Amino acid sequence: MTESVTLADKKILIVDDQKPFQIMLKGLLTQLGARDVTAVASGEAGIAAHHRHGYDILLVDYNLGQGKNGRQVLEEMRVRDLLRPNGLFFIITGESTRPMVLSAIELQPDDYLMKPFSIGVLRTRLKRSFRKRATLARVYQTLYDKEYPECIQACLQHIQDEGRYRNYCRQLLAELYLKLGKLDKAEQVVIALLDEQRFSWGVLALAKIKYAQKAYPAAIDLCHEVIRSTPNAVEAYDVLARALQGDEQPVKALEAGRKAVTLAPFSIARQLYMSELARDGEQFELAKQAMFNVLDISRKSVYRNPKHLCNYIRSILDAAEHSDSRLEINKYQQEASLALQRAKNDESLLHSNLKYHQLENAVMARIEAYNGRFRQAQEHLNQVASEFLQHGKDIQRDIAPDIAVALLDIGEFERAHALFKRQVDQRRLDTYNRKLLESRVARKETTHQSYLKFNKAGIAYYTDNDFGAAIAQFEKALELAPMNSGVALNYIQAALKVLGHSDSPLNYLVDGCKRCIRVLEGIQLPSNHQTRFNSLQTEFDQVLANQ
Repeated sequence: MTESVTLADKKILIVDDQKPFQIMLKGLLTQLGARDVTAVASGEAGIAAHHRHGYDILLVDYNLGQGKNGRQVLEEMRVRDLLRPNGLFFIITGESTRPMVLSAIELQPDDYLMKPFSIGVLRTRLKRSFRKRATLARVYQTLYDKEYPECIQACLQHIQDEGRYRNYCRQLLAELYLKLGKLDKAEQVVIALLDEQRFSWGVLALAKIKYAQKAYPAAIDLCHEVIRSTPNAVEAYDVLARALQGDEQPVKALEAGRKAVTLAPFSIARQLYMSELARDGEQFELAKQAMFNVLDISRKSVYRNPKHLCNYIRSILDAAEHSDSRLEINKYQQEASLALQRAKNDESLLHSNLKYHQLENAVMARIEAYNGRFRQAQEHLNQVASEFLQHGKDIQRDIAPDIAVALLDIGEFERAHALFKRQVDQRRLDTYNRKLLESRVARKETTHQSYLKFNKAGIAYYTDNDFGAAIAQFEKALELAPMNSGVALNYIQAALKVLGHSDSPLNYLVDGCKRCIRVLEGIQLPSNHQTRFNSLQTEFDQVLANQ
């Protein structure tokens, strides 16, 4: 080490599940002058130790047995703001597989060490990283504090002084301008850099800018330039997929997305985008697999959330509902039921506001409704969404898409649309779920419009006192929306007008009213509908008593 960089005053944490390697690395650090070295065997223990003591250097193995891996440790420390602006985070691994290496490097630790390494390599890498942190102390501090204008000024000053890390500062400048929406300034910085030398990362930065400017063909060409020179440039495939999607080339976008996932599969964001591309391309099995990958990756990460479990099960049902054969539909629905059973002990549910019985009823409501078992679907909806159905109160956001789909399938169009609109207005839907609901609404729109036409015609006939014609229209509406409470009430009201003035029993109307009453008795009604139903039921009982 040099006089300006010493380990004697540094607190160092080793995170590795192999005791022999802990001892070996601690010995190397001691030879380099370290006095305060701690070793722990798991990612969870490493995060807890760093949270309590705040280490200056973290040397974290990628593979850490059954718990969090090194990538997940770095992700969590970043999300929780545990990394210090003057601290170092090194990822160490003995594996050299491409997906492992690329997935580790893309999170941009201070450095990446392959086992085995010598004391000389360790000394050089530590020295290099400390020098960069010390030279750019103001840059890192303002970036850590999210003081982006100040960080921009610090970068500009380093560039003006022709500092050693001016290219890094140019790259960071472009990213900050892009983050702040200052696309012209970002472009000026990158073009000035590329005029000096055509760095691949500079070309990629320009591709990002062109994508943000919606100049999709230019972004596509720039991404291809990067990939030609750096075939493993994962981020270039990410940008390429988005640019191709923006340029309305969905097949090529999906191809680029698949390449990115193949190269570096351990990113939740990348797998989520893969699921969107697959669904857009009607590759529902692929979308399901991507959602499973999201769930699997998230289980031990800081991004653990019940929404990933819900999305996975939802993607299975989505595949079922787009299948061509009853055999395939049954297979997917059984797969969803099995995933639901396994979810009973899922830790993401145990530590969230979403309860298992809520998820279970939402999934079963959707399955029953799709299979035409509307009464059973309604019973599940009553269990999980009664407050929404009666009083319009909020539904647990993670299951709201499934409730909306089930409501559409049983013909409660108004409530389904109201729930969908609320989720959109409150920005509760990610792209995947928004598109899923838009697709389901579109598929049901013809039925919905026909239902509206018949119900509206029935109301018009009723207003004109043509109750027979009104009943005929309401019957057609009920065929399309058999569990719709509004039209069921309308039918009973019109039928009672005829029954009340008939000297002879009209059994078909009596039976029709009884069917509608059974429907309404199984539905959690809004207060105004419930009051109306109570009144009509009393009137119906009186008609029956007088016959």
